[in-house]
Amino acid sequence: MKKLAILETDNFSPEVIRLLNNYFHVNLNNDLSVKKALEEYDIVWFRLGHQIKEGDLKGSVKTKYIVTPVTGLTHIDTEAAEKKGISIISLKGEFDFLKEVRATAEHTIGLALSLLRKIPFAFQSVLQGKWDRDLFRGAEIYKKTVGIVGMGRLGQIVAEYFNAMGASIIYYDRDKKIKIPLFTQAPGMDFLLEQSDIVSLHISYEKENIGFFSANYFSKMKPSSFFINTSRGELIDEKALLDALMNRKIAGAALDVMSNEFSFKRNHPLIEYARRHHNLILTPHIGGNTYESFEKTEMFIAKKLIKEVYE
Repeated sequence: MKKLAILETDNFSPEVIRLLNNYFHVNLNNDLSVKKALEEYDIVWFRLGHQIKEGDLKGSVKTKYIVTPVTGLTHIDTEAAEKKGISIISLKGEFDFLKEVRATAEHTIGLALSLLRKIPFAFQSVLQGKWDRDLFRGAEIYKKTVGIVGMGRLGQIVAEYFNAMGASIIYYDRDKKIKIPLFTQAPGMDFLLEQSDIVSLHISYEKENIGFFSANYFSKMKPSSFFINTSRGELIDEKALLDALMNRKIAGAALDVMSNEFSFKRNHPLIEYARRHHNLILTPHIGGNTYESFEKTEMFIAKKLIKEVYE
């Protein structure tokens, strides 16, 4: 039997463990380093808590399969892995299955509500012994225009959720063939940005998309509009976002992701800004972090691994 190391074991599905034990020698070990796992195990499984860089793949590497039950692969040097003959098993491209995994879409709506209604700041005020509702007058989603940038799986689900709350939806996707009859297709990004009260980013992480949401795009948004990103931090120009917030080019933003998350810094300029202002919400990439989504994705990816190895 091939040896499988699972490096992030917290809340791992017992049912999936039982299935994997039928096919592999499974080692559940939170303390095992990535480097040692790559040297000693045929298969290495982890979520987003580890990173594999080119240097980790130099020298002796036994691993033939890296398993990561997520859609984005920014935490793995995929080119270096490919050169080593390692297959990466992930959720990337698994569109049919992912339609049933809606945690990130729900979190997008949660961020929008939190931002427009100032929920985190009102809560903190209460904890400080204050009870002043007038400090936290917010805005409604109903009758707002929501611009969805990237109309793939998540973009479509988020659009449906906003629409159910009474918002009008316009969308832009580079693939002009994507047609959603219920919603309005924007002729270009400028039109979407000029019309939208809320802009939600849902494009995929690809090299050509790094820095996609630029200073130019922020400058086209309404001063009263809000920006939400639950995709990847690298997709936006964070300096331009900070400038947009500081100079009131937009009303606020909510981010579940930041660039270079593995090099997280407490004094990041966006974090420093959020400490002093009530129009920026930051969460630590928890969009897909639900018990339900973990159980679904772990079972799906385990079956995908078994098929890859034994068929």
